[in-house]
Amino acid sequence: MGYEFELEGELHTVHPIYDLEETRLSIDEVPVRAELTPALEPGAFLLEIDGRVETVFVAKEGDVHFIQLDGVVHRVVAPNALERARRAANPSGGAETLAAPMPGTVIQVVVEAGEVVNAGALLVTIESMKLQTAITATEASRVAEVCVAPGDTFDQGDALVRLEPVEIESDPESPDAQETRR
Repeated sequence: MGYEFELEGELHTVHPIYDLEETRLSIDEVPVRAELTPALEPGAFLLEIDGRVETVFVAKEGDVHFIQLDGVVHRVVAPNALERARRAANPSGGAETLAAPMPGTVIQVVVEAGEVVNAGALLVTIESMKLQTAITATEASRVAEVCVAPGDTFDQGDALVRLEPVEIESDPESPDAQETRR
């Protein structure tokens, strides 16, 4: 799976190269060794590309990342792959299949079929390219099916969890319900 991003008005494509020895990417079909590690200062990262290390500062607003390198701020538009996969899996509303945004391994499953969860509830944690991603419920739902178990590997697009819509009933006398009516 490739990721397109726009840097200063120019479109580029990045593909992960799956290698157990090191993290590698193909940027516009040119393979490079790449590693991004947090630095001590908030928002600062050490970016190593083919042995060259630079300090970069990153701020994010939606799909737009502002990356400061050598005193110059670059605007990078990089759509969130997980959200893109969610939209593709659930184009018409109703039942929702949360699909894997990229190949990886299941680290943790915290729900069971039949369980009712609130929006934002953690369902599954996956790992792809040394990056852990929390798969969460987009809205209040019932877990219709858990399609994976810890340790399972999966491909991009494979179903991880299937959710079905459910209305969470609230007590009309609860403080939250009273606040909502105001």
